[in-house]
Amino acid sequence: MIETVSNPLTSVELSDRPLVSVVMPCLNEEEALSSCIEKIQSTFAAAHINGEIVVCDNGSTDNSVAIAESMGVRVVHQPLRGYGNAYSKGFANAHGTFLIMGDADDTYDFRMIPQFLDYLCNKNYEFVTGSRYLHGGQTAIPFLHRLFGNPALTALLNFLFGTRYTDVYCGFRGFSRAAYEAICPVSPGMEFNLELAINAGLANLRIAEIPIQLHPRKGESKLRTMRDGWRSLRMMLLYCPNKIFLYPGLAILLLGVCTHITVLLNLVHYQGRSLGAVTGIFATIFSVVGFEILNLGLHAKTYSWSRRFDRNNLFLRQFYKRFNLESGLLLGLSMMLGGSLILVNLVVSWIDSNFMPLEQPGWASLAATLIIIGCGIVFSSLFISSMSMKKLEVYEQ
Repeated sequence: MIETVSNPLTSVELSDRPLVSVVMPCLNEEEALSSCIEKIQSTFAAAHINGEIVVCDNGSTDNSVAIAESMGVRVVHQPLRGYGNAYSKGFANAHGTFLIMGDADDTYDFRMIPQFLDYLCNKNYEFVTGSRYLHGGQTAIPFLHRLFGNPALTALLNFLFGTRYTDVYCGFRGFSRAAYEAICPVSPGMEFNLELAINAGLANLRIAEIPIQLHPRKGESKLRTMRDGWRSLRMMLLYCPNKIFLYPGLAILLLGVCTHITVLLNLVHYQGRSLGAVTGIFATIFSVVGFEILNLGLHAKTYSWSRRFDRNNLFLRQFYKRFNLESGLLLGLSMMLGGSLILVNLVVSWIDSNFMPLEQPGWASLAATLIIIGCGIVFSSLFISSMSMKKLEVYEQ
């Protein structure tokens, strides 16, 4: 559940280690970087916050690094380009109990840091994110992003993951170090921000949104609309296998099986004729497509199980205890053998009838379905068994 909050923090107690680390990725931000650092430093002093600033340089060729170092800021270098890569390196080198992230382009007002800390320190929220869509703070967002891109991605993410964000792509956020370790983001690019929001929901963290005002950017934008939008969409599809793969795949597979049964048992007639070869072909299409979607969903779910929050997913643990490489190979080869025997019998009957049309062509469609799906199970077993066995070994220790 997300709560909207707006109360400021007036003071934060000092401690030996930094209470908070403000981490900023930097790629040629000389126009805005000094302004950001000044705001953070003055905010630390005014609110008596024991904090540090970490600038993660992502290969700047301007004076950004020199500016940061001249202002007493710690600079770390990430040679791998990418928004997510820069943040990952910056967070890894931060020492604070709490982490604040924000861009170095002066679009976010770092004087709001005490508000974030108030809800992290005093109100026990674990993931606090700004929202540019509360209280009209979105006017500086580019027109298409403001009206279509961001709202569409936010609505889709809320639908897929049951969250209630109003601005899933805001880059001004704060969280505890423990929360960051639970979120465990790995994305190298702009989708890093989206992964934070998704994983915070999946980890059942206490989430709050704070209304913020976005200011015009200083310097050149690094955002690439089509590329970053697609990568965000791709991530959501991968992280939500049930709604994207498993449910649709199961429905299509059942439709194919029912169509096969209808054809073989002559359950439906049209003008006195039973359904023939064409309907059987559709049965094969539905069955194979449904199986492949289910198979992709199982791969995606196994991936998410191997590195995220459904550690106690009883279904997958029990499934993979029974479904191993050997059982998968046995099932797949058995289906291929069964389909092959049906085809051999049909060919023999076809030859004996002097190549006349088959009386029940639906059996040929069923045989093709069994062979194709059986082959898919064999090769899929080779792939997913390695992931599942590794995961089970870790859990059984």
